Amino acid sequence: MAIQFPCTHCNTILRIDESHIGKQARCPQCQTLNLVTENMQFSGSDFEQNQPPPPPPNPYSTGLPTTPSTSVRSQQPHRGELILGLGIASILCNVCLIPGVLAWILGKQDMRKINQGIMDPEGRSMTQAGMVIGMVITILFFLSVAAWFLLSIALSFVLGI
Repeated sequence: MAIQFPCTHCNTILRIDESHIGKQARCPQCQTLNLVTENMQFSGSDFEQNQPPPPPPNPYSTGLPTTPSTSVRSQQPHRGELILGLGIASILCNVCLIPGVLAWILGKQDMRKINQGIMDPEGRSMTQAGMVIGMVITILFFLSVAAWFLLSIALSFVLGI
């Protein structure tokens, strides 16, 4: 049986199978992640009276009461600029491996948080770009080191050193 409930952001009616209780459902209209709970079922008359269901419990909540100062930001701020900067720094100083590896690791962590709805999705493109640049430069670094190593071994055999 399907559960019907409005999106917590845009009130689009979502129809989700009961097997998805406890998981998150993405609204096709506004892309907001909604936690599907058992008590989200509503009748059509409730929705017509513009009485939204109570918000689902936040799995990341500390349990403290929300005040206007704590409820303003529901997501962590993105670090897209930092990750993109690390990716660009890895291009500029490709003899130093640290910026590329950091861009790769931090980008992977932040993309996971953005996809889970924990982090602000506004920085998705910068985070992806920095992560990809970091990955490419790191892989190219290791390939160039391997090529240099193989070339030095080949030259030592050819020259008889």
